[in-house]
Amino acid sequence: MNRPFELTVTHAKQFERFFGWPVLVIFLISFIVMVRTQAMWVIPVMLVVSMGMAYKGYMEYRVIRPFAEHQAVARVLRYRLVDCWIGAVSLFLLFIQMYVNEDIFILTGGIVALWGLTKSYREKKWEERIQVYQSRLPTYEEVLEGGEDVWNYHQK
Repeated sequence: MNRPFELTVTHAKQFERFFGWPVLVIFLISFIVMVRTQAMWVIPVMLVVSMGMAYKGYMEYRVIRPFAEHQAVARVLRYRLVDCWIGAVSLFLLFIQMYVNEDIFILTGGIVALWGLTKSYREKKWEERIQVYQSRLPTYEEVLEGGEDVWNYHQK
């Protein structure tokens, strides 16, 4: 396994351990407290959560990109990255609107809900496009768990 890729996978594992459950618990507690008290401090907390979501999408792209054997597969991976960033930004904007203006919050909430509802459809279409050019692309979880084995499989 080459050294930069190994460092990327190691960094992604550390990020998963740090950002997984603790941030989810902080998010849920912050949301409950904000609904009860309308506290403005939840906006910076949601900024951190959104930035973490966007960074996780970037790490997924960096980990999976070396396995892409065709330019069309790399393009689909970039689309997935942009999709992740749009989801993170829309979540942050939703929480700003929740505090600032209830009417715009309802509109923004509808847009975020539609974006979330269509995520499985978009993922399915992207997987179909990937399958056309590369029949076996390892997932992010497979690479993080398998490490050396996945890299060796790719090199065969």
